[in-house]
Amino acid sequence: MLLPSALGAQAARPVNARATAPAGASASARDLIAEMQRIQARLQSVHNQVMQDPALRTAQESFMRDVKAAMLRVDPGLDAAARRVEGMQQQVVAAQQRRDARAMQQLNTELAPIQQRFMRAQEQVMRQPAIAARARQLEAQLHQRMLRVEPDTDRLLERGKQLQARLIRMQQAQLQAAPRN
Repeated sequence: MLLPSALGAQAARPVNARATAPAGASASARDLIAEMQRIQARLQSVHNQVMQDPALRTAQESFMRDVKAAMLRVDPGLDAAARRVEGMQQQVVAAQQRRDARAMQQLNTELAPIQQRFMRAQEQVMRQPAIAARARQLEAQLHQRMLRVEPDTDRLLERGKQLQARLIRMQQAQLQAAPRN
């Protein structure tokens, strides 16, 4: 089943891992994006190191299995939706190879409500007190171990948030300044 990341990814990936500057982006925006990518790569490396610990990896896998089971209790149709998404992935590849923009648009249109369905189920599950407590505990363990490997983890996370906020403000300003048709 496809499962949106619930925990480790949030702690380890505070910035968009694949952020790229649009063609018309200013040099300043490109510099911010490049810095975000460097921070993300550094944090991802630390996260990968920490997740080599079998006990932590087992705890995270157990948690994710429990989240998945709880999501299926909330929405028993998610397994079928996940199978549909897997089939769609093959259709996306085929449409890309054919350069079929119409098929791509149709697949994206069909995928959006499925993604929303998964997100709603995950949100419901993560609000359950026992699951939320386990998530906080696992996140705290991950954070502490990341700090041991990289003492600058908190500084890097904060800098990533600052960069992200600056880029959003820049984008909003650019949209407000754009001529309207």
